[in-house]
Amino acid sequence: MKTLILCDRESSSYDNVDLSSEIQTTVKKSNYKAKIIEVNGDEIKPCIGCFGCWFKTPGLCVMREDSPNEIARKEIQSDVLLLVSKFSYGGFSYDIKSFLDRSIPNISPFFETVDGEIHHKMRYDRFPIMISIGYGAYSSEENQTFINLAKRNALNMQAPKHFVFIIDSVDEIDINLKSLENVLNFEVPKCLRQ
Repeated sequence: MKTLILCDRESSSYDNVDLSSEIQTTVKKSNYKAKIIEVNGDEIKPCIGCFGCWFKTPGLCVMREDSPNEIARKEIQSDVLLLVSKFSYGGFSYDIKSFLDRSIPNISPFFETVDGEIHHKMRYDRFPIMISIGYGAYSSEENQTFINLAKRNALNMQAPKHFVFIIDSVDEIDINLKSLENVLNFEVPKCLRQ
């Protein structure tokens, strides 16, 4: 199975641990093909809200001189999308948020009702399973905000399943990687068979 790992720049040096490499090793240990991309928000232009990705060039951002179109294509071709983000007031880091803001070409401009809520229709037949890993939180409120945000992002993209892991300190890395391994070995295959 193909996994796209999007990491922010700080994940390679989280409290003297290369968290992005540790996660990639865990994914590969579970016999997944792992493509890791370190996202640099400074190299991603902000969305200009032109909606060209919905009407002029459906599925592609009209700004083509940076990386979001290429990353979004890899995202849709993956079975699992794994986001690794330092907490920023309970939200995604600047790097990851910069990409997420430019990933709207992967959804349709049309709407439908999903579980009593209005959401964008899916542009493609499927979206990958989403796994969000937040690290470096300062409070339980920040943890809960991240959990809620990750859940809502997965719902908006209509991911078939989503999982969230919280790493408050380097002491929690090993237990979270073991939980990630269990999800990859048992939960993800079960979801993909359905």
